[in-house]
Amino acid sequence: MAEEQHSFAGEDENAGFASPRQDLIASAVLIALSIWVMIESLRLEVPGGVVSTAPGLLPFLTAASLCAMSLGLAWLAIKRQRAGDTGASAQEETVPGRAFLLMALVGAYIFALQLISFDYSAVIAGIRLSYGSFEVLTIVALTAILLVFWQARLLPCLAVSIVWVTALAAVFRYVFVLPLPGG
Repeated sequence: MAEEQHSFAGEDENAGFASPRQDLIASAVLIALSIWVMIESLRLEVPGGVVSTAPGLLPFLTAASLCAMSLGLAWLAIKRQRAGDTGASAQEETVPGRAFLLMALVGAYIFALQLISFDYSAVIAGIRLSYGSFEVLTIVALTAILLVFWQARLLPCLAVSIVWVTALAAVFRYVFVLPLPGG
């Protein structure tokens, strides 16, 4: 009976799974981070009722869900490792160039946020809509990151960036009434 070979190449949709060892390391880091965020969110002062005004409620719930997902990832990695999926291929070796490119893109994004500041507002149907440098720079940075890591064409990356950044900015500006940076 021939031994079955598994290749763990990365997170690209056609690349397959990461190795169980990589999944265990990632899940350990994510579990530690989520536990730290949960502890810190519990330390925040609650000025009113727990459900209505607790500033740590959303971070706590987000960290708890991340912790649960990370535990699931660790469990699946242990299960795969016990099944014999431990062999690493030459493709599994990480290419530091993409990681350095991501760091450079994020660094350039943060630097640009410090230098560029504008706010454009328009009144449409009686509602004041704002679009500032934060949204524009975030769309540009997210599009660049998606082009590198998602490896799709420019228009799908740009469309995803515009839709998500605009939707999230609208929620923060108009639902939570929070000012965004750069305006």
